[in-house]
This record gives sequence, structure tokens and C-alpha cells, in this order.
Amino acid sequence: MRHHRKLTDDERRQIIEARAGGMPASTLARRFVVSPRTIYNTLSKAEGVHPRTKTVSARVSERELAGFMAALAARGIIDRPAALRRLMEAADKILTPADPAMIDKLQCWGVEIQTHGAAINQIARKLNEAKLQGRPMPYTAEDAAKMRAMATMLFEFMEQFQTLLDARRAAMTREVDKALAGLAKPRASNTSDPLL
Repeated sequence: MRHHRKLTDDERRQIIEARAGGMPASTLARRFVVSPRTIYNTLSKAEGVHPRTKTVSARVSERELAGFMAALAARGIIDRPAALRRLMEAADKILTPADPAMIDKLQCWGVEIQTHGAAINQIARKLNEAKLQGRPMPYTAEDAAKMRAMATMLFEFMEQFQTLLDARRAAMTREVDKALAGLAKPRASNTSDPLL
């Protein structure tokens, strides 16, 4: 059977990625409805453009693999090798170190926690000494104010830290989405779907 269909640029990219992932040329020919010769020609032309690839292996647990596959499936992606390559290409953006402003904020919080913690320790020491000596507990209004200040600071810290964490997670998700863009299989139109 002769195949004369012309491949699109996106199909050529998919062929190169799938072949680098170990997919046989005959399977690719059937998948893209072209001859094996077209597959080999596509790969030969691409060699000058793309550097040679290396196979990288990693051992993962069943749980880790299932989690990764579930994350891909949630995005409609079934081509695991292509997704891994895309994520590796985007690693410099996805795995960026923490923003210096975030580090400064965390250090400021650390100093504030130490300051309040020292005040709480003094109150605790004073109360323990009084208890050991059998004296009445010397808990003053000033001590109560220090305890309230510590509690307020901790609640504010947790809220602000959650905001920073959410922003960091959202930025990482955007980078992952950009890296994986175009890999999702188009969903078939189904008029019987109750959500449509």
C-alpha cells in the first residue's frame, strides 16, 4: 500500500519524540498513516536539527508512578515519555529557587518568632519558679499581653505563609501547564454527555 500523506510539523515533532521514547518505526507508520520510509526520512532530517538523545532510567514505586500517571490523565495526556521530556526541558523554570523576597520574609518571621518565643520562655520560667517555691503564680496583665501578641503573630504568620505558598504553587503549576501544552489528546465531542 502506498502512502502519500504529508505530515504536519506537529506530527513530525510527535514522531521524533515517540521514536526517542523507543516506539518502533512500524508502529509510528501505522499511527500516522504513512510508510515506514516516511518515518525514517522524518527522523533523518531531524537529526541535524535535534541533538542525539540519551535514555534515562529511574526506579519509582507503584504509588509514585500511579500518582504521575493520574496527574497526566487529569490533563488528558497519555504520552508519558513526551511529558517527561517536556518537564525536563522546563526544569529550570519549574525548579527555580525561592524568590529572594520570600526568603527575606521568612527570615523576618523567624526573628519575630524568636523574639516572642523568648518572652514566652521568660513567663514560663517565672511561673515554674513560683510553683517550685510554693508562691502564688505571678501572671500579670503584661504577661497576658505578651501571650496574646504571640498568638496574634502566629495566626498572621500562618495566613501570610499560606498566601506565599499558594502563590509559589500557582506559579509552578503555570510553568508545568506551559511545558505540557499541546500534549493532551483532543476530547471527542459527545452530545450524550450530561455535562454538555
